[in-house]
Amino acid sequence: KKNPYIKDYDDLYLFLKDIAVGSDAFLWNGHTTIDPGSRCVCLDTKDLQNSPDNIISTQYFNMLQWAWEEIVKNPEERVLLICDEAYLMIDPDVPQSLVFLRNAAKGVRKYEGGIAVISHSVVDFLDPKIKMYGQALLDLATFKIIMGTDGQNLEETKKLYNLTDAEEELILSKRRGSALMIIGAKRFNINLINSLL
Repeated sequence: KKNPYIKDYDDLYLFLKDIAVGSDAFLWNGHTTIDPGSRCVCLDTKDLQNSPDNIISTQYFNMLQWAWEEIVKNPEERVLLICDEAYLMIDPDVPQSLVFLRNAAKGVRKYEGGIAVISHSVVDFLDPKIKMYGQALLDLATFKIIMGTDGQNLEETKKLYNLTDAEEELILSKRRGSALMIIGAKRFNINLINSLL
């Protein structure tokens, strides 16, 4: 009780209580079920979306940091990080996930790795608060596959990639399996075939 730091200890106790035994214990106080030796690890964040913003941003940070450690731990092993429904990670008020993805995209090739970012809309990446990270991530991509879209998303995509009228028409048509693929300076109209049919 005479310790001059007792208030600091009390504050720390209150801060840690929720994640140890309180409402957030289900996220923090348990053993992982991730098997990093698996050939494919899927981290489903659907249930996380109903959590408070501070929990969501912290969990994304933890997952992405874990993924980066997996990418860099063995430079001989090829690792692909796929972020599907990436708009869930892109929040102008909490840009850390997008900053991570941008930075990882710049360095991943040194480790024989790759990153695939999948989203319905480029507009999500171009909010003025995060555009310097979002546009950089879009620009860094070696392969870009642009499928059907319209409205504001089409306008932003057209400006971002300097689409021709024919390319704009292709994307606006929204034909199933039809897409524009950009590899460097080359552009292709492609048809994706579902091999399960």
